[in-house]
Amino acid sequence: MTSEPEKPTQADTENMLMGVQPLDAVLEARGINNHEVVAAAGGNGLTHKVVQKARKGRQLTARGQKKVLAAVNAAGKLKELPPLKHDEAFNYIGR
Repeated sequence: MTSEPEKPTQADTENMLMGVQPLDAVLEARGINNHEVVAAAGGNGLTHKVVQKARKGRQLTARGQKKVLAAVNAAGKLKELPPLKHDEAFNYIGR
């Protein structure tokens, strides 16, 4: 008999919500939108959905955070802005 996969509980879902990240305010201040971040990613698999999750605080893996940060820095480089560090963008370290 096969068992169905367990659905995440409310506690599991709440643990994944990290709150709006500093990244959101930085992108607003720099005038960079999600589309510009995805375009600057250059085909590394970054999607609009992942960027939105990063901004709004849905917990990402460390790999996802690195992809977002690299793309944000690439988009900033086009506008001649200084690179962003991990702790300036996220208030947690990905799992």
